[in-house]
Amino acid sequence: MLLHSISRSFIFAIQSFWRNIFLSLATIFIIFLTLISINFIVAINAITESATNAVKDRIDVSIYFKQNIKDSKIAEIKSHLETLPQIKGIVYNSPEQNLETFKKRHGDDIVIQEALSELEGNPLGATLIVKAKELVDYPDVLEAIDNPAYADLIEERSYDDHQIVITKINTIADNIRRGGYAISLMFVIIAILIVFNTVRIAIFTHQSEIGVMKLVGATNWFIRSPFIIESIISGVLACIISIIVIYPVLSFIQPHLAGFFDGATFNITGYFNSHLFIIFGGQLLGIIILNIISSSLAIHKYLKV
Repeated sequence: MLLHSISRSFIFAIQSFWRNIFLSLATIFIIFLTLISINFIVAINAITESATNAVKDRIDVSIYFKQNIKDSKIAEIKSHLETLPQIKGIVYNSPEQNLETFKKRHGDDIVIQEALSELEGNPLGATLIVKAKELVDYPDVLEAIDNPAYADLIEERSYDDHQIVITKINTIADNIRRGGYAISLMFVIIAILIVFNTVRIAIFTHQSEIGVMKLVGATNWFIRSPFIIESIISGVLACIISIIVIYPVLSFIQPHLAGFFDGATFNITGYFNSHLFIIFGGQLLGIIILNIISSSLAIHKYLKV
């Protein structure tokens, strides 16, 4: 009996969908625009997070030691810094490694190569490359490095503060997100109104039938279910169309992300693939809930016949 009622509800829902095909298409289109705007925000969030992480990964403090400093002294400083809770990792580069890296970096500079060939020894000292766990930890790391006890050992230390870059990235992303939220909210409201009015029009055309069904003892659920199912069908179709459209768009913008990340790899399509069920499942569930609420409100007054 239950299966029979459900099947009849689906049949009535599909019939009503086709009878009001233009309203149904308008509903699908608005829901589709809502989902596209939401996915735009999801993409912006993913790109912003990856861009920020890419910048963070490049931040470190380089400690350049004077020539002929004993390895034991450098090891002592390295051991001391590693005891700090803010330290993520420390890399030691010997003078020989630094010289080799310097030669490779300036391999096309004839003047520098000739100057190096005239030197009898290695003009470079050892270095420590220190990476903190978080950006806010670098001031503490710098304070530890500036210990007066190390002043006679350290030639110089360098720290490029990328906080300004990160702040700019987050500010731009926040502005775009705010615009995206406003657009999404607008489409959500329009979608609710369209679903509400679509159901009311469908109910109006079936008003006499609803009255007869109430008189012969039909339950409110049996009367309500076709209209709710119809709105759910619109939401499911809109979600499917948004998935079909969003992936070609992601494939189109993917090549441009390499330039945005300055060579760092970020696969926006892969991100959506790995979060497929969370992103689209959550959106579909949200749209279905909104459609059920809109349909139920539109139907409620007609169930009092």
